[in-house]
Formats: sequence, C-alpha cells, structure tokens
Amino acid sequence: MGGKLLALALTLLLALGLAACGGGDGGESGGAVTAAGPSGFRTRSPGVLTVGTELPNPPFVLGDDLDHLKGGFEVDMVDAIAHRLGVKRVQWVSFPFTKLVDGDPCPCDFDVNGVSILPDRQQRVDFSSPYFTANQGVLVRKGTAITGVADARRLRFGVQEATSGAAYLERILKPVPPPRTYGSTTAAFTALRDGQVDAVMSDVPIVVDAAGRYPGLTVAGQFKTDEQYGAVLAKGSPNTRPLSQVIDQLREDGVLDRLFQKYFPEQVDIPSLG
Repeated sequence: MGGKLLALALTLLLALGLAACGGGDGGESGGAVTAAGPSGFRTRSPGVLTVGTELPNPPFVLGDDLDHLKGGFEVDMVDAIAHRLGVKRVQWVSFPFTKLVDGDPCPCDFDVNGVSILPDRQQRVDFSSPYFTANQGVLVRKGTAITGVADARRLRFGVQEATSGAAYLERILKPVPPPRTYGSTTAAFTALRDGQVDAVMSDVPIVVDAAGRYPGLTVAGQFKTDEQYGAVLAKGSPNTRPLSQVIDQLREDGVLDRLFQKYFPEQVDIPSLG
C-alpha cells in the first residue's frame, strides 16, 4: 500500500475507533456526555440540559408557561450553569414539589424549586451546593397584628404541604389551631385572602413577592431559620459533584450575588418574630 493510502487508511480507522468509543450510556438515563469539559456532567439528552420545577414559583421562576419563561433567579442561574457546562439549550419540565422531596424520579437532569436542604430530604435525594439562603416569613391580611411568638401561635396558618414552612409549624412554632395544608402556595394565599386562614407561612422571598401581587396582604415578620436551597438530583447521582462545582464557581465569581441584587433589589426590613 502506498504512503498516502496507508495514511488515509489509518485516519479512517482512528475515526471509526473514536466514534465507537463516543457512545456509551451517558447520564443517569442513557444520555450523552455534553461539551462540559472536565466537569464530567452528563445530560439525559445530547446538547440539552433538562431542568425540573413546578409553577408558580416567583420570583425564582417567572412566567405561567415553562416554554415561555420571563426570567427569575433560578432561571438565570440555570442559564449560567448551562453556559459553564457547555450545553446550548435548556429544556424545562414540570415536576410536583411534593413528589420531588419524596424522592420520586424526576425526568430531568436536576430540579430547582426553592428546595431547602433538610436532613430528612437528604436521605431520599441528593442536593447540590447551596445557592440561596432564606428564612420563614409570615403573610397576613393587613390589620393583623403580630409582635412575637405568642401572637403567632394563636393564628390559624395555611401552608403548602411538605415544605420547610410546614415542618417549622409542626416542630417549632406549634400554633394552637392546627394549620391547614394546601397543594401549593397559591392555594394557601387564596385561602388567606378569603379568610379561611389567618396567616400563611412560607419562605421570605415568596411571601414578599405575594405581598406585592395580592392587594390587602402584607408580611408581618419572619422567623430566622437560615435555610439553604440546593438543586435536587437522584440519590447517588454522578452529576451531584460536577453540578456543585459549577454552583460553587458561580458563587465565587459573584454571579449569585448579582442575581440576588437583580431579583431582590430592596432589602426589605422585615421584623423578627422570635
């Protein structure tokens, strides 16, 4: 075989060998390795980062349709994550919060939904490095006076089921009237407006946003819990470490601080209730 033909044959063999090695099962459900460089993050679908959440979730996810989102803290953060992983497209999918924290498998690479990192949840799912810190806020109708724990315990609270707010009411605050649980914060806000409950317990950013959207409601105060949000992955996911590394980079580079300033521009002086 001549020199040129031999070189061409070797080139073809090398290309075929690389193609054979480039498949494999990819991510957690048969995806392919993305252009993520040394991170090792694997997506379910080649070139697509699939992220789960549940609407409504303002101001972290803004919009009524996952196909036409208008921004939000977590939306912008996910875009930054995708960019650093070298993934060109983000695909959002709907997945219920209650199923997520119960450990049900999400058809996504990871989920973001303002999920607090709690020990009981860590037994069922993996969490990334934290990307946000929040306290528990109390939303009431205007004219409702709360000055401390004693006042709060006399109220009938509404709360979204399976949330850290529900856990705080049950384990820490222990109000005298049993709290009423709802499938979403929106349902709890509606119950508050209709007079079915006296207050709603939820994360401070959520109740602050609700007070701005619902006339007649206001934030009475907060309980300092310093909860940290993390992205949720399947238990034992090989993507947990590389995702955490990217989130750590976003924090170190000031990206998360800039997003906080963008979506929470005013430092609301919310009184502490105890």
